[in-house]
Amino acid sequence: MRVFNLLLVGSVVALVYTIYGLKYESRALEQRVADVQQSIRAEREAVAVLRAEWSHLNRPKRIERLARKHLGLKPLKAKQYLTAMQYEALRQPSPAEVAARLLGQTVPLQTRRQAALR
Repeated sequence: MRVFNLLLVGSVVALVYTIYGLKYESRALEQRVADVQQSIRAEREAVAVLRAEWSHLNRPKRIERLARKHLGLKPLKAKQYLTAMQYEALRQPSPAEVAARLLGQTVPLQTRRQAALR
């Protein structure tokens, strides 16, 4: 009977020790989950700020103003638009270009554009 009681006391002590360890392990995991959730919230706020900044920086009026200031760009004129045939001529290499490429020579791009716009 004493041996049985000692075994029961020993098993209760082992059970208490195991439960104690699991309790602190679960607290550590809960803290880790809370930290990750806080990190996710912070990242979402940062993404929201970056999206707002992106929207602000990509405003068409702002880009147009910067283009005029730094690039000297102006609005397109009607004669600057290409027809479908002119566009196709720009996209497809001419026979002279193909021959020049086979021979290892280059044909200036400006001549292709000038030819397409005529």
